[in-house]
Amino acid sequence: MRRISLAMYLVFLALLVSACAAGTGSGSSSSRRNSNLITSQELSEVAGANTAYDAIQRLRPLWLTGRGGDQPRVFLDGTEMGGISMLRDFRFQTIREIRYTQPSDATMRYGTGYGGGVIDVITR
Repeated sequence: MRRISLAMYLVFLALLVSACAAGTGSGSSSSRRNSNLITSQELSEVAGANTAYDAIQRLRPLWLTGRGGDQPRVFLDGTEMGGISMLRDFRFQTIREIRYTQPSDATMRYGTGYGGGVIDVITR
């Protein structure tokens, strides 16, 4: 009888550990954030941002750096708008989320010319 109780305890302990590792336990949401997405919650926590560029610069500055000489291309709601400077035209208050697509995925999705990736600003 005692072995069954010990076995049940070990199973419970294993389930508890795996649940915490999967992120269902308590903890900081920022430690589980998606590195290719800036959510509306993250945007609401950025102080002093006026534009999409400001938000990205504070939250994911690596998105703004080029890869192998290529700069990311900027999209607004799925439509290509131009280079990184366009991010300064998008008012912070109108943004719902911002997504970054890695260069390899952007090239597969959009074709050549996206070696720096894609930054897609999604509005409200």
